[in-house]
Amino acid sequence: MRFVSGPSVATAMLLLSLGADATPIKSNKSLRTRRSLNSTTWKPAAFAESSTLSKSTNYVALKKVAGGSARHSAAHLKGLTTPATNASTELISLLEGEEFATEITIGTQTFEVILDTGSSDTWVIESGFECVDVGTKKKESESYCDFGTPYTVEKTFTTIKNEDFNIGYGDGEFLEGIMGTETVTLAGITVEKQTIALANYAGWYGDGTTSGLTGFAYPALTSAYSSNGTQKVYNPLFTTMYEDGLVDSYFSLAILRDVSGASGYLTLGGLPPIDFDETFATTPILVTSISGYPKGYDFYTIEVDSINLNGKVLSGGSGAKYIVDSGTTLNYYPTSMANAVNAAFSPPATYNDTQGAYLVDCNATAPAHTITIGGTEFTINPLDMILYVGDNLCISGIDDGGDNASEDLYILGDTFQKNVVSVFDVGAAEMKFAPNVNYTSNDTY
Repeated sequence: MRFVSGPSVATAMLLLSLGADATPIKSNKSLRTRRSLNSTTWKPAAFAESSTLSKSTNYVALKKVAGGSARHSAAHLKGLTTPATNASTELISLLEGEEFATEITIGTQTFEVILDTGSSDTWVIESGFECVDVGTKKKESESYCDFGTPYTVEKTFTTIKNEDFNIGYGDGEFLEGIMGTETVTLAGITVEKQTIALANYAGWYGDGTTSGLTGFAYPALTSAYSSNGTQKVYNPLFTTMYEDGLVDSYFSLAILRDVSGASGYLTLGGLPPIDFDETFATTPILVTSISGYPKGYDFYTIEVDSINLNGKVLSGGSGAKYIVDSGTTLNYYPTSMANAVNAAFSPPATYNDTQGAYLVDCNATAPAHTITIGGTEFTINPLDMILYVGDNLCISGIDDGGDNASEDLYILGDTFQKNVVSVFDVGAAEMKFAPNVNYTSNDTY
C-alpha cells in the first residue's frame, strides 16, 4: 500500500502527461498478466481496547504526485499494471503510478516523502548517493533516480554500527544504505533518537519531488540487517510514537477528490480536520503477507459484507478479501462483479485490454453502487465512478481484479476511500469507516 507524496497540491490532476495533443496510447498488453497472489492472511493480536475516536491537531496534508512507478500499490502486485518505467503510456499504469506524500522533518531538514501503509521503514536518500540503472545496475547520474532534495547528514545523526538498510520492491527497484537515529517530526509529533535509514545506493524510478518514504506497517517488516544478513527488527516511527505515549495507537486517512486543496489528510492518534458523519462501522483488521515479494510487504485487509448494485447484492464475491490501499486509484473486484457494475453505466462501460481499464463515455450516468462493511452501507459517489484522464477520455472507477474470488484478493482503492474516513486502529486490531459525504466538490483526480 505504498500509501503513495510533492509539488503544489494543484498538480494532483490525473495523467498530466496526456495533454490535449496526447499521442496514441501504446499497448503493453503482453506485459500485464493478472495473477492470483501467493499470500497469507492473518489476524494480528490486539494490545489495546477499541480506541475512543476524536478530532486531533496532529495531522498533515497529503499531496498526490505522479511517480515513475506503481511499486507500492496492491494493483501492481496483482499484475494489474505493467512493470514500471519512466516512459510508460498505458492508461492503467499511469493512473496507478500516482502516490500520496506528505512532509516530514529529520533533524532540521524537511522533506516530501511517500506515505506507505504496506511497509515499515522511514528512509530518505542521502546526499552524494550512488544512482544505478534498475536493471543493469550500471552507474547513472543522480537525476536518473529523480529524487527530491537529499538529506545532508547532521551532527545529531548517530550511525547504528553493524547494521545495514536493504530493501527491494516488486518492480526491481532497490535501496541500500545505513541505519541510524535522529530526531524525527511528523504531524507535529517529535520523536528523539528514532531509528531511520539513509539510502546511499539506489536503483529507483522517482517523481522529482519525494526524497524518501515513511511506512505505517508492523515492526516485523523493517529492513535493517546485521552483517551476516540477520534481520534486526526495530520500532518504526508510528510504533515508537504510541509506545512512548505520544499518541493513541490509531491513525486515520481522509482521501479527498478536490484538486484545488489538500488531496487528503493523515492524522496520528485522531480524526482528520474535516466535517463528516462520525458514525463508524467496525471490522477486524486482517494482514496479508505477499510471498515472494522482495523483503516482504504486508497490506491492511478486510472482509466486506457485500458489493451492491442498484439496491441488490452482487453475486460472485463470496469469500473474497479486500486490501484497503490508498496507493491504488481504482477499486478492483472479481471479474463477474466488475463486469456487472460496468455494464450498468448508461451507456455501458467497455473493457479495453490494451489500456487495462473499462472505458466509459465521459457524460455517462453511473449506476447506484454501494459497499457494505460491518453492517453499514457506504455509497460510492458517481463523481468517483468516472475518471477523466485527458483528451476527452474517461475510465471507470471499477476495474477487473481477476476471477478466482475464493482464493484471491481484491482492492478498495481511492474510488472507495474518497467516500469514507478510514481509521486504522492498530491497537485494537480493527478497521473503522465512516461516510464522508458532506463535501460537494466537482473536482476529480
